[in-house]
Amino acid sequence: MSPLEITGLVAIILISAFAVVGIIVAIPIVRLINRIRFLVEKLNESLIPVVEKLNNTVSGLNSEIGSISELTQSAGSIVAQLEKIVRLARIIITSPIIKVISTGIGLASGIKKIAGKNKNEF
Repeated sequence: MSPLEITGLVAIILISAFAVVGIIVAIPIVRLINRIRFLVEKLNESLIPVVEKLNNTVSGLNSEIGSISELTQSAGSIVAQLEKIVRLARIIITSPIIKVISTGIGLASGIKKIAGKNKNEF
């Protein structure tokens, strides 16, 4: 055998060994890839309904937040109206009451003075 034939034989043996090792390593990798693909398919099947439910929940939450915003605006409007009513009531009720009380005190003071003068004359 010539050195070229020996080199070719060694190369064929090494290539065969690498091929066997490659096949031994490839079998678990192919199984792992199949399992990962199966898990991704299951995840895809279960994830789509969850995302749809989440989308519906977010839509419902947005509508509820819109309702709360409308209620808050209505409450703010009611409070503003109540402030106006309280100011009007203060003007309508307290101003005349103060005038009546002031007039009554003035009349009472005047009556006391007149009564005091009448006592001094007798």
